Amino acid sequence: GGGEGLVARHPTAAHRGGRSSDVLKLKKFLDDEAIVTGHEAGKGKHVGRMGALACRLKVSAGSQTFKVGSGFTDAQRESPPAVGSVITFKYAEFTRDGVPRFPSFVRVRPDISANLF
Repeated sequence: GGGEGLVARHPTAAHRGGRSSDVLKLKKFLDDEAIVTGHEAGKGKHVGRMGALACRLKVSAGSQTFKVGSGFTDAQRESPPAVGSVITFKYAEFTRDGVPRFPSFVRVRPDISANLF
């Protein structure tokens, strides 16, 4: 739906149609952890590297499986987080099926136990 996020406007800026550096749109992202269950091969510019991580949510969050395909540096795509490692990802919201919408990689979390997944 619409209405999510916040638009910050420069107080002295005149209204202009289209994109403007005077207006900043802020979307609220949530974050959570998931366990890496696999690596998916990259396509296009990522051929020969990891394209996405197959992941699973915590048991307490429903154990849904999903893919995280953005937020990675080229180096992380060359040497992706290991299967069995825990990652933090950010996302916009959950879909009706309980899957994170627009998930994006944030960091590996060696401090979080894989036993939660």
